Amino acid sequence: MKGLTKIMIISSEDLKKIKDLIDQAETIGVVSHVNPDGDNLGSSLAFARTLRNYGKDTEVLGHDSVDDYLKFLPDLEYYKNDYKDSYDLLLILDASELDRIGDAQIVAKNSKKTAVIDHHLGGKITSDLNIIHPESPATCQLIYEIIENLNLPLDEKTASLLFTGIVTDTGRFMYYDTNRETFEIAGKLIDAGANKDSIYQALYQNKPIKTLKFETNLIANAEFMDNKVFAVSSKEKVSEFGVQMGDSEHVVNILRDLEGIEVSMLLKEYDNGEYKVSMRSKGIDVSKVARANGGGGHANASGFSIFDDNLESAAKKARDILKEI
Repeated sequence: MKGLTKIMIISSEDLKKIKDLIDQAETIGVVSHVNPDGDNLGSSLAFARTLRNYGKDTEVLGHDSVDDYLKFLPDLEYYKNDYKDSYDLLLILDASELDRIGDAQIVAKNSKKTAVIDHHLGGKITSDLNIIHPESPATCQLIYEIIENLNLPLDEKTASLLFTGIVTDTGRFMYYDTNRETFEIAGKLIDAGANKDSIYQALYQNKPIKTLKFETNLIANAEFMDNKVFAVSSKEKVSEFGVQMGDSEHVVNILRDLEGIEVSMLLKEYDNGEYKVSMRSKGIDVSKVARANGGGGHANASGFSIFDDNLESAAKKARDILKEI
Protein backbone atom coordinates (compact mmCIF):
# COMPACT_ATOMS: atom_id res chain seq x y z
CA MET A 1 0.00 0.00 0.00
CA LYS A 2 2.04 2.87 -1.35
CA GLY A 3 2.62 5.88 0.88
CA LEU A 4 1.61 4.20 4.15
CA THR A 5 4.11 4.03 6.99
CA LYS A 6 4.44 1.21 9.49
CA ILE A 7 1.96 1.30 12.36
CA MET A 8 3.63 2.25 15.64
CA ILE A 9 1.62 1.97 18.87
CA ILE A 10 4.15 -0.31 20.54
CA SER A 11 7.43 1.40 21.42
CA SER A 12 10.65 0.52 19.62
CA GLU A 13 12.07 -0.56 22.96
CA ASP A 14 9.27 -3.08 23.56
CA LEU A 15 9.50 -4.34 19.99
CA LYS A 16 13.20 -5.05 20.53
CA LYS A 17 12.45 -6.78 23.84
CA ILE A 18 9.81 -9.09 22.35
CA LYS A 19 12.13 -9.88 19.43
CA ASP A 20 14.94 -10.78 21.85
CA LEU A 21 12.62 -12.99 23.92
CA ILE A 22 11.47 -14.81 20.78
CA ASP A 23 14.97 -15.26 19.38
CA GLN A 24 16.35 -16.55 22.69
CA ALA A 25 13.59 -19.15 23.13
CA GLU A 26 13.63 -22.65 21.70
CA THR A 27 10.13 -23.56 22.89
CA ILE A 28 7.27 -21.03 22.90
CA GLY A 29 3.75 -21.39 24.27
CA VAL A 30 0.92 -19.07 23.25
CA VAL A 31 -1.87 -19.18 25.79
CA SER A 32 -5.45 -18.17 25.09
CA HIS A 33 -7.95 -17.16 27.75
CA VAL A 34 -10.93 -19.22 28.90
CA ASN A 35 -14.10 -19.01 26.77
CA PRO A 36 -12.14 -17.74 23.75
CA ASP A 37 -13.66 -15.16 21.43
CA GLY A 38 -12.64 -14.11 17.93
CA ASP A 39 -9.88 -11.72 18.97
CA ASN A 40 -8.44 -14.19 21.46
CA LEU A 41 -8.42 -17.16 19.08
CA GLY A 42 -7.37 -15.00 16.15
CA SER A 43 -4.40 -13.49 17.96
CA SER A 44 -3.30 -16.77 19.59
CA LEU A 45 -3.51 -18.91 16.46
CA ALA A 46 -2.06 -16.18 14.24
CA PHE A 47 0.97 -15.43 16.41
CA ALA A 48 1.64 -19.13 16.91
CA ARG A 49 1.50 -19.69 13.14
CA THR A 50 3.83 -16.77 12.52
CA LEU A 51 6.32 -18.08 15.06
CA ARG A 52 6.20 -21.60 13.61
CA ASN A 53 6.84 -20.14 10.16
CA TYR A 54 9.72 -18.20 11.72
CA GLY A 55 11.21 -21.52 12.77
CA LYS A 56 10.18 -21.69 16.42
CA ASP A 57 8.77 -24.75 18.21
CA THR A 58 5.42 -23.16 19.16
CA GLU A 59 2.24 -24.53 20.73
CA VAL A 60 -1.14 -22.98 21.53
CA LEU A 61 -2.44 -23.68 25.04
CA GLY A 62 -6.21 -24.15 24.80
CA HIS A 63 -8.81 -24.52 27.55
CA ASP A 64 -12.37 -24.83 26.32
CA SER A 65 -14.35 -26.00 23.35
CA VAL A 66 -14.58 -23.50 20.52
CA ASP A 67 -18.01 -22.00 19.85
CA ASP A 68 -19.55 -23.12 16.56
CA TYR A 69 -19.45 -19.65 14.98
CA LEU A 70 -15.62 -19.69 15.11
CA LYS A 71 -15.06 -23.22 13.83
CA PHE A 72 -14.30 -21.93 10.34
CA LEU A 73 -10.96 -20.55 11.55
CA PRO A 74 -7.77 -22.14 10.20
CA ASP A 75 -5.27 -23.84 12.51
CA LEU A 76 -7.85 -24.88 15.12
CA GLU A 77 -6.08 -28.24 15.30
CA TYR A 78 -3.33 -26.40 17.20
CA TYR A 79 -5.78 -25.27 19.90
CA LYS A 80 -5.48 -28.13 22.38
CA ASN A 81 -5.13 -28.78 26.08
CA ASP A 82 -2.30 -31.33 26.02
CA TYR A 83 0.61 -28.94 26.33
CA LYS A 84 3.99 -28.85 28.05
CA ASP A 85 4.48 -28.06 31.74
CA SER A 86 6.77 -25.15 30.89
CA TYR A 87 8.28 -23.21 27.97
CA ASP A 88 11.30 -21.07 27.36
CA LEU A 89 8.79 -18.29 26.59
CA LEU A 90 5.09 -18.20 27.41
CA LEU A 91 3.09 -15.53 25.58
CA ILE A 92 -0.17 -14.56 27.31
CA LEU A 93 -2.49 -12.92 24.79
CA ASP A 94 -5.69 -10.92 25.26
CA ALA A 95 -5.86 -11.58 29.02
CA SER A 96 -5.51 -8.96 31.73
CA GLU A 97 -5.67 -11.28 34.75
CA LEU A 98 -3.94 -14.61 35.44
CA ASP A 99 -7.20 -16.35 36.32
CA ARG A 100 -8.27 -15.71 32.72
CA ILE A 101 -5.81 -18.36 31.53
CA GLY A 102 -7.25 -21.10 33.76
CA ASP A 103 -5.06 -24.14 34.43
CA ALA A 104 -2.25 -22.60 32.38
CA GLN A 105 -1.39 -20.40 35.37
CA ILE A 106 0.96 -23.13 36.59
CA VAL A 107 2.65 -23.16 33.16
CA ALA A 108 3.20 -19.41 33.48
CA LYS A 109 4.90 -19.96 36.85
CA ASN A 110 7.07 -22.78 35.49
CA SER A 111 8.15 -21.09 32.24
CA LYS A 112 11.54 -19.38 32.01
CA LYS A 113 10.16 -16.15 30.55
CA THR A 114 6.67 -14.71 30.13
CA ALA A 115 5.24 -11.81 28.13
CA VAL A 116 1.76 -10.29 28.03
CA ILE A 117 0.28 -8.74 24.89
CA ASP A 118 -3.14 -7.28 25.56
CA HIS A 119 -5.47 -4.34 25.04
CA HIS A 120 -7.50 -4.50 28.26
CA LEU A 121 -7.15 -1.79 30.89
CA GLY A 122 -6.28 -2.58 34.49
CA GLY A 123 -4.45 -5.88 34.16
CA LYS A 124 -2.24 -7.00 37.05
CA ILE A 125 -0.18 -9.79 35.48
CA THR A 126 3.51 -9.60 36.36
CA SER A 127 5.75 -10.80 33.53
CA ASP A 128 9.14 -10.18 31.93
CA LEU A 129 7.45 -7.91 29.37
CA ASN A 130 4.01 -6.32 29.38
CA ILE A 131 2.85 -4.90 26.06
CA ILE A 132 -0.54 -3.53 27.08
CA HIS A 133 -2.23 -0.82 25.01
CA PRO A 134 -5.88 -0.06 25.87
CA GLU A 135 -6.00 2.39 22.95
CA SER A 136 -5.82 -0.58 20.58
CA PRO A 137 -9.31 -1.95 19.74
CA ALA A 138 -8.06 -5.53 19.42
CA THR A 139 -5.14 -7.69 20.46
CA CYS A 140 -4.95 -8.82 16.83
CA GLN A 141 -4.08 -5.26 15.89
CA LEU A 142 -1.11 -5.35 18.27
CA ILE A 143 -0.01 -8.74 16.94
CA TYR A 144 -0.11 -7.37 13.39
CA GLU A 145 2.07 -4.45 14.46
CA ILE A 146 4.63 -6.83 15.96
CA ILE A 147 4.63 -9.02 12.83
CA GLU A 148 5.00 -6.04 10.51
CA ASN A 149 7.67 -4.17 12.44
CA LEU A 150 9.76 -7.29 13.16
CA ASN A 151 9.40 -8.54 9.57
CA LEU A 152 7.95 -11.86 10.74
CA PRO A 153 6.18 -14.19 8.25
CA LEU A 154 2.62 -13.20 7.26
CA ASP A 155 0.77 -15.69 5.07
CA GLU A 156 -2.88 -15.91 4.01
CA LYS A 157 -4.03 -17.97 7.01
CA THR A 158 -2.28 -15.65 9.46
CA ALA A 159 -3.88 -12.66 7.76
CA SER A 160 -7.33 -14.29 7.93
CA LEU A 161 -6.96 -15.02 11.65
CA LEU A 162 -5.91 -11.46 12.42
CA PHE A 163 -8.66 -9.97 10.25
CA THR A 164 -11.26 -12.10 12.05
CA GLY A 165 -10.07 -10.92 15.46
CA ILE A 166 -10.14 -7.27 14.44
CA VAL A 167 -13.58 -7.55 12.85
CA THR A 168 -15.16 -9.25 15.88
CA ASP A 169 -13.58 -7.05 18.57
CA THR A 170 -14.45 -3.81 16.76
CA GLY A 171 -18.04 -4.88 16.10
CA ARG A 172 -17.44 -4.80 12.35
CA PHE A 173 -15.45 -1.56 12.72
CA MET A 174 -18.29 0.22 14.54
CA TYR A 175 -17.01 0.46 18.14
CA TYR A 176 -15.74 3.76 19.50
CA ASP A 177 -12.08 2.71 19.76
CA THR A 178 -11.82 1.72 16.10
CA ASN A 179 -9.17 4.07 14.70
CA ARG A 180 -7.55 5.01 11.41
CA GLU A 181 -4.83 2.43 11.99
CA THR A 182 -7.49 -0.28 12.33
CA PHE A 183 -8.77 0.36 8.80
CA GLU A 184 -5.23 0.65 7.47
CA ILE A 185 -4.24 -2.68 9.01
CA ALA A 186 -7.44 -4.33 7.75
CA GLY A 187 -6.52 -3.22 4.24
CA LYS A 188 -3.00 -4.64 4.60
CA LEU A 189 -4.42 -7.94 5.84
CA ILE A 190 -6.69 -8.14 2.80
CA ASP A 191 -3.66 -7.46 0.61
CA ALA A 192 -1.89 -10.32 2.44
CA GLY A 193 -4.68 -12.74 1.53
CA ALA A 194 -7.45 -12.41 4.13
CA ASN A 195 -10.73 -13.15 2.34
CA LYS A 196 -13.08 -10.62 3.93
CA ASP A 197 -16.13 -11.92 2.09
CA SER A 198 -15.79 -15.50 3.32
CA ILE A 199 -14.97 -14.29 6.84
CA TYR A 200 -18.03 -12.03 6.94
CA GLN A 201 -20.22 -14.83 5.63
CA ALA A 202 -18.94 -17.28 8.23
CA LEU A 203 -19.33 -14.80 11.09
CA TYR A 204 -22.53 -12.97 10.21
CA GLN A 205 -24.43 -14.74 7.45
CA ASN A 206 -24.44 -18.30 8.70
CA LYS A 207 -26.54 -18.17 11.88
CA PRO A 208 -28.51 -21.37 12.62
CA ILE A 209 -32.25 -20.90 13.02
CA LYS A 210 -32.11 -22.41 16.52
CA THR A 211 -29.65 -19.68 17.54
CA LEU A 212 -31.99 -16.97 16.25
CA LYS A 213 -34.86 -18.50 18.24
CA PHE A 214 -32.64 -18.63 21.33
CA GLU A 215 -31.62 -14.97 20.95
CA THR A 216 -35.24 -13.97 20.37
CA ASN A 217 -36.29 -15.71 23.59
CA LEU A 218 -33.60 -13.93 25.63
CA ILE A 219 -34.57 -10.57 24.17
CA ALA A 220 -38.28 -11.19 24.69
CA ASN A 221 -37.64 -11.91 28.38
CA ALA A 222 -35.24 -9.01 28.94
CA GLU A 223 -36.02 -6.52 31.71
CA PHE A 224 -36.02 -2.85 30.73
CA MET A 225 -35.18 -0.19 33.33
CA ASP A 226 -35.38 3.27 31.78
CA ASN A 227 -32.05 3.59 29.91
CA LYS A 228 -30.80 0.14 30.97
CA VAL A 229 -31.71 -3.43 30.09
CA PHE A 230 -30.96 -6.75 31.79
CA ALA A 231 -31.09 -10.24 30.26
CA VAL A 232 -30.32 -13.74 31.54
CA SER A 233 -28.96 -16.74 29.65
CA SER A 234 -29.45 -19.86 31.78
CA LYS A 235 -28.11 -23.36 31.27
CA GLU A 236 -31.73 -24.49 31.06
CA LYS A 237 -32.41 -22.17 28.11
CA VAL A 238 -29.21 -23.24 26.37
CA SER A 239 -30.29 -26.87 26.69
CA GLU A 240 -33.87 -26.10 25.63
CA PHE A 241 -32.78 -24.54 22.34
CA GLY A 242 -29.86 -26.90 21.73
CA VAL A 243 -27.29 -24.12 21.47
CA GLN A 244 -24.08 -23.08 23.23
CA MET A 245 -23.70 -20.42 25.91
CA GLY A 246 -21.52 -18.47 23.50
CA ASP A 247 -24.53 -18.10 21.22
CA SER A 248 -25.94 -15.57 23.69
CA GLU A 249 -23.04 -13.11 23.23
CA HIS A 250 -24.68 -11.06 20.48
CA VAL A 251 -27.75 -10.41 22.63
CA VAL A 252 -25.98 -7.89 24.86
CA ASN A 253 -24.96 -5.92 21.75
CA ILE A 254 -28.42 -6.07 20.22
CA LEU A 255 -29.97 -4.72 23.42
CA ARG A 256 -27.35 -1.97 23.76
CA ASP A 257 -28.12 -0.79 20.23
CA LEU A 258 -31.78 -0.06 20.99
CA GLU A 259 -33.02 3.52 21.00
CA GLY A 260 -32.83 5.06 24.48
CA ILE A 261 -30.66 2.30 25.93
CA GLU A 262 -27.30 3.37 27.35
CA VAL A 263 -26.27 0.22 29.23
CA SER A 264 -27.10 -3.43 28.58
CA MET A 265 -26.17 -6.35 30.83
CA LEU A 266 -26.27 -10.08 30.16
CA LEU A 267 -25.88 -12.68 32.91
CA LYS A 268 -24.70 -16.11 31.74
CA GLU A 269 -24.92 -19.21 33.94
CA TYR A 270 -21.90 -21.53 33.95
CA ASP A 271 -20.87 -24.52 36.05
CA ASN A 272 -19.40 -24.47 39.57
CA GLY A 273 -21.54 -21.55 40.70
CA GLU A 274 -19.99 -19.04 38.28
CA TYR A 275 -22.20 -16.46 36.58
CA LYS A 276 -20.49 -14.31 33.97
CA VAL A 277 -21.70 -10.79 33.38
CA SER A 278 -21.22 -8.98 30.07
CA MET A 279 -21.86 -5.23 29.84
CA ARG A 280 -22.12 -2.93 26.83
CA SER A 281 -22.73 0.81 26.83
CA LYS A 282 -23.06 3.98 24.82
CA GLY A 283 -21.22 6.91 26.39
CA ILE A 284 -20.94 5.38 29.87
CA ASP A 285 -17.70 3.86 31.20
CA VAL A 286 -18.70 0.40 32.43
CA SER A 287 -15.10 -0.77 32.85
CA LYS A 288 -14.96 0.93 36.27
CA VAL A 289 -17.91 -1.17 37.44
CA ALA A 290 -16.30 -4.32 36.01
CA ARG A 291 -12.99 -3.68 37.78
CA ALA A 292 -14.79 -2.88 41.05
CA ASN A 293 -16.31 -6.37 40.83
CA GLY A 294 -13.11 -8.21 39.98
CA GLY A 295 -13.37 -8.02 36.21
CA GLY A 296 -12.18 -5.70 33.50
CA GLY A 297 -12.45 -4.66 29.89
CA HIS A 298 -13.06 -1.49 27.92
CA ALA A 299 -15.08 1.64 28.63
CA ASN A 300 -17.99 0.43 26.51
CA ALA A 301 -17.51 -3.34 26.71
CA SER A 302 -16.59 -5.01 30.00
CA GLY A 303 -17.40 -7.96 32.19
CA PHE A 304 -16.95 -9.71 35.52
CA SER A 305 -18.01 -12.88 37.32
CA ILE A 306 -20.39 -13.48 40.20
CA PHE A 307 -20.08 -16.64 42.27
CA ASP A 308 -23.29 -17.78 43.91
CA ASP A 309 -25.35 -20.83 44.85
CA ASN A 310 -28.22 -20.26 42.44
CA LEU A 311 -29.30 -18.31 39.39
CA GLU A 312 -31.93 -16.18 41.12
CA SER A 313 -29.50 -14.89 43.72
CA ALA A 314 -26.79 -14.16 41.12
CA ALA A 315 -29.33 -12.38 38.91
CA LYS A 316 -30.42 -10.18 41.82
CA LYS A 317 -26.81 -9.19 42.53
CA ALA A 318 -26.19 -8.38 38.87
CA ARG A 319 -29.44 -6.43 38.58
CA ASP A 320 -28.59 -4.37 41.68
CA ILE A 321 -25.18 -3.54 40.20
CA LEU A 322 -26.82 -2.46 36.94
CA LYS A 323 -29.26 -0.20 38.75
CA GLU A 324 -26.37 1.66 40.39
CA ILE A 325 -24.62 2.46 37.11
